[in-house]
Amino acid sequence: MAEGTHKYLHAFIAEATEQLEQLASELVRIEQEPAGGQLWDSIFRRVHSVKGSAATIGLSAIVDISHAAETLIGKLKANRAKPQRTQVDLLLQATDALVQQVQHASGTGPAPAAGDGHASLAGRLADASRELPDAAPAPKPQAAEKPVADPALPRLDVAFSLARSCQAPGARTLIVQRKLKALGTLLEMEPQPSALMQKKGGVRVTALLATARSPGEVRGAFEGIPEVEAVDIRPAPAANGKAEEAEPAPQTRPVRAVPEPSAPPEGREATVRVRAQALDQLLDQASDVLHGIARLREAARHLPENVSGQFEAEIDRLRRTARELHGRVMTARLTPFSTLTEHLPRAIRELSHRLGKEVELEVQGGEVELDRTVIEALSDPLTHLVRNAVDHGLETGAQRVALGKSTRGLLVLAARRERDKVLVEVSDDGAGFDAGKLRKRAIDLGTLPEEQVAELTEQQSFELAFLPGLSTRAEANDLSGRGVGLDAVKSAVEAMGGKIVLRSAQGKGSRFTLELPLSVSMANLLLVQVGGELYGLPMTRVVATTEYDLSARGGEGFEARSLAVMGQLVRAYSLAKLFGLPSLAPPGPRPFAVLEVDGITFALSVDRLVGQEEAVLKPLFPPIDRIRGLAGTTVLGNGRPLLVLDPRGLHELAEAAQRVRGAA
Repeated sequence: MAEGTHKYLHAFIAEATEQLEQLASELVRIEQEPAGGQLWDSIFRRVHSVKGSAATIGLSAIVDISHAAETLIGKLKANRAKPQRTQVDLLLQATDALVQQVQHASGTGPAPAAGDGHASLAGRLADASRELPDAAPAPKPQAAEKPVADPALPRLDVAFSLARSCQAPGARTLIVQRKLKALGTLLEMEPQPSALMQKKGGVRVTALLATARSPGEVRGAFEGIPEVEAVDIRPAPAANGKAEEAEPAPQTRPVRAVPEPSAPPEGREATVRVRAQALDQLLDQASDVLHGIARLREAARHLPENVSGQFEAEIDRLRRTARELHGRVMTARLTPFSTLTEHLPRAIRELSHRLGKEVELEVQGGEVELDRTVIEALSDPLTHLVRNAVDHGLETGAQRVALGKSTRGLLVLAARRERDKVLVEVSDDGAGFDAGKLRKRAIDLGTLPEEQVAELTEQQSFELAFLPGLSTRAEANDLSGRGVGLDAVKSAVEAMGGKIVLRSAQGKGSRFTLELPLSVSMANLLLVQVGGELYGLPMTRVVATTEYDLSARGGEGFEARSLAVMGQLVRAYSLAKLFGLPSLAPPGPRPFAVLEVDGITFALSVDRLVGQEEAVLKPLFPPIDRIRGLAGTTVLGNGRPLLVLDPRGLHELAEAAQRVRGAA
């Protein structure tokens, strides 16, 4: 059977990818934790799970590598010794090979190297296993002897049937087996999944489960599994013949692929894997519905008054429903912060070994959720900040001991929600930034004049680290020192509508704080008109709107000197001049939008303030995405496309234009 044609291939890809991501992280942790324990059990289960699922759909290369890896893992666990670095390296190589095989099976990765590559790796894993003494037999799945459970745990008799139409009863039973094991200790199961691999449906399976969960919670594990029906869960008879005390078992009923709304599972919610592409398509369709409703509202303005009122009321009701639908889709797209940090322990392990440093990684707030687009955009900036902390920030063990610190440096990644935004912090207890060195480098590079640098506060000096080309490292290496990195991090964060702040104390460490939106797809816009064109400004950056008569100040130009706004003077610029458009505003007072970016307040003159609009944002496409001052696009209710402006980019354009005018 071709790998790509198996009906359960997609389910295998999703599960195996998740298991292997966790496996790599746990293999790094096992070097720092005491020998034995639950971590070894978890590592073994993940490899065995991938092996069993691959065997079900006939992926022999994955089976061979997994089998050799679980044999080595079993011996390491049985010998209760801390694994050597070479052994962990080999298991990580096996994990990489499994990831490559899974990606190839999914059609998203290249074919593994030709020849006997996977067999060679399996052989090296087997050789490493033979080098270990046989202190105890390696753990075996499906052992003949019964698993041992806590005698105090209640027992439940579990029974279910597989539909006659079921073409893969072994795979279905394997799914049930894993779910039951996650709820307690599975003492018995008859028949075993392996015995059903070559059979058809219409099979009755029974099991004995020791668990602290209620029958209702166990029943919830069956929800969403197709072709599994007639589930019966009840307290098992005790040794004296009486049923153990437990809540009464619900009546037997068929379990459908979609749970009935009137009878939700007790104590847990059914979940289902959904392709990210499907959610993206659903979000686009929900956005189209919102656009269509906006167009209906525009058309309703031309209806007779005797019908427009009722029509608009129905439009409002439809809009609320569409907004709720859009919000639910956005919620479904939320992804835990931990998905960003799962690959970091291994990257830190390899980098710290290379640099001769000891680093401990601590992740806080892994359960905090962000939109998938934010997660994807944040991956590279976060990875760079981590590498920067290990390379630049944390000292070697000898240096730390001389400074009275522990030999192992601490790197903390933390995430937390604050209303409509998420704060992500990357902090370390290393050397910190030297404000004096940053100021000197800025002068040496000619980035800022010496007089201006001398006026900077310590905190403003730290912000120099984000300037392009600036690095305090005397000599560059293949990791850092070329001045490329922190400026790219800042640009990436700002492109998401966020901002980044650096705090540091020399000799004590540094902390980068990233302030990010929960989602980048919805925005409330202030619509402005300039030169006959409409533009949108994010309301999150609009401080106020006002009017001012520029003729009293001798023309507008790029800078109208200053405006008095809320008791302070702010610079004012002409948006028409910035974009090279003719201003169509009549003589007299001109409307201004007052914006705030990174603590800097400035004003933009426009021809007309049109109003506010809640819009679904779309990203820019190349080469327009390179234009400074643009943040995205959207479509208005009348079908008219609209460019959404980036206030930070506009301020940079205005400052650059002002410098050019000053130099001229």
